[in-house]
Parts: sequence; structure tokens; C-alpha cells
Amino acid sequence: MSHTNKQAITLDLDRFRSLVDYGLKELDWSVAQPTGLYAPMDYFMGLGGKRLRPALCLMACEMAGGVAQSALPQALALELFHNFTLLHDDIMDESPLRRNQSTVHLRYGLNAAILSGDALLIEAYSRMVQAKPELLPDLLNEFNRVALQVCQGQQLDMDFQGREEVGLSEYSEMIGLKTAVLLGSSLKIGSMMGGASAVDSQAMFKVGYLTGLAFQVQDDWLDVYGDPGRFGKQIAGDIKACKFNFLRVLAWEHSNSVQKQLLSQRFSEIKRLDGTGLEINHELVKSIVMVYDQIGVTQLAFEFKSNYLKAIHKLIFEQNFAHNHYRSILYGYCVSLINRDF
Repeated sequence: MSHTNKQAITLDLDRFRSLVDYGLKELDWSVAQPTGLYAPMDYFMGLGGKRLRPALCLMACEMAGGVAQSALPQALALELFHNFTLLHDDIMDESPLRRNQSTVHLRYGLNAAILSGDALLIEAYSRMVQAKPELLPDLLNEFNRVALQVCQGQQLDMDFQGREEVGLSEYSEMIGLKTAVLLGSSLKIGSMMGGASAVDSQAMFKVGYLTGLAFQVQDDWLDVYGDPGRFGKQIAGDIKACKFNFLRVLAWEHSNSVQKQLLSQRFSEIKRLDGTGLEINHELVKSIVMVYDQIGVTQLAFEFKSNYLKAIHKLIFEQNFAHNHYRSILYGYCVSLINRDF
């Protein structure tokens, strides 16, 4: 990517994120009552984040010929909904950290975290409906569809935890529901707000969906190989939680019988320790990562990312948008998301 393109991406993303940050600041939950409800929401939203879903929504709106500001309520709705899912995911996963800070359930208590998450969902809907009446049926149909699919994906993720083995196609379907559909919908809803045709809006959904799949591949890779200071979550958290992620699924599909036996034994040992209060031995985690290294899961994962990127490029540059100069910017943004190191 050229230096000029990188500058263009940065400038546009800064503009879109500034709009989102302004909209979030206007919520002013720091003084809202009752404090027990709004303080956890204000804390969680204040932890930051990439704001990629609202940025994609605003970018898609302008690509389609609209004005980004007109899609700000929908962009905020997507960000609030995303944070609602993260807040509740942290509860279900019993995660201690989010963006390198204490999770809401640890800081404010379980009940406050559940209720504040519910309120975030309601706040998301209150903003999604701030659109022209003629757009509301399609907007709500899209948002409702995706919101339910995200819940379906989370349930599949939890169902997997009771199993010994999960196939790559099953895992990809789960991630498609849990993560990728919301990225796809961010682009689609932005396109709809900008006046794009149904065909173009659906093409944008596919761009976001594929980006979401590749994004998760990188996220799962970072869980094992990332820098904990930059990643903002505990490293090897999925291994310690015995969760299936892209690397574990890839490792199982490409391992020999000896490696399968070792992986099965090590994950069983970790699962046995779960809930006992005993600390998981670092050597257990290290032995699993050593098998990953033997199999070459990094190379395998990066091949998947490369294939997704090729498909994303094809989709973006096949479409004819009102503002075609955004095609390179959007593709560059997708690349930066997929190849991020935090």
C-alpha cells in the first residue's frame, strides 16, 4: 500500500471516528441516574476500542453518495450493540480483562453487568430507528436479523465447549454468526442510509462478512502469539478457557495421531483444573503452543487470511459506487484490520 493511500485511509478514519467519539460523548452517561445502571455503561464505553463497525457504516454511507453525519445514529447503534455483546460475553467467558482493564462484572458486580448490558441493547435500538420512515422497515429487519444471529453464534460457541472436537466448517459458521455478520451489517446499513441499491448494499455486506472471518483468524492468532501489552487481553486466554478457536481447530485438522493425543490430553488437564481454583500450569499451555508450532498453524491461518483478502478485493472493485475513490480506502482499511497486531 502506498504512503498516499495510507494517509488517505488515516484521514478518513480519523474523520469518521471523530464523529463517532462526538456522538458517544453526547450520551453523557457519567451524570445519568441511577448511577448503578449508567456508571458501568459509561466505564465500558470509555475503555475505547477500534470503533471499526461505526467507521465502516459511515464510510459505506459516503461511498453510496450520502453524508456520513446522516448515518451517525445508526453507526452509534452498531457500536452500542457490539459493546453490549462484549459486556455479556465477558460475563459468560468469566474474562478478567477487556482492553487491558478490569471487565465490568469484576469492577461493578455480576448483576450490574447484566443489567447495564441490557440497557446498552435498548440504547442501540433507540438510535437505529432515528431514520426516515421509509427506511425503517428495511433497517429494522436487517438489525433484528443480525442481532439474533449474533446470539445464535454465541450459543454455538458455548455449545462447542462441551465437545471434544469441532470441525473447521462448524467453527467458520459459528464465527460467521457471532462476529462476521455484524461487520457485514455495518457496511450494509451504511450503504442503505447512503441510498445504495439493494444489490450494492448486499455486496457491501459480503465485504464486511469476509472481513469479519479474516478478522477473527487474526484475533485468534493474536490470542496465542500477540503482545499482551498491545492486545489488551490475557494471552492464551482461549487455551486457558479450553475454548475452540481458529488455531485449535486448524491444529486438530492438520495434526497426526501423536499430536492429536497430546492436544487432547493437555486440554483435558486444563478443563479438569477449571473451577478448582488451582492455577493452570504455564507448562500445560506451552506444550499446546509447541504442537501448534510443529503443525505450522501460523502459516495455515495466514493462508486463510490471504484467500479472504483476495475475495474482498474482487467484491469491492467489481462494484460501481457513487464515490469510487473510496474503494481503495475501504480495501486498505480491511487490510489494516485483518493484519493488525493488537
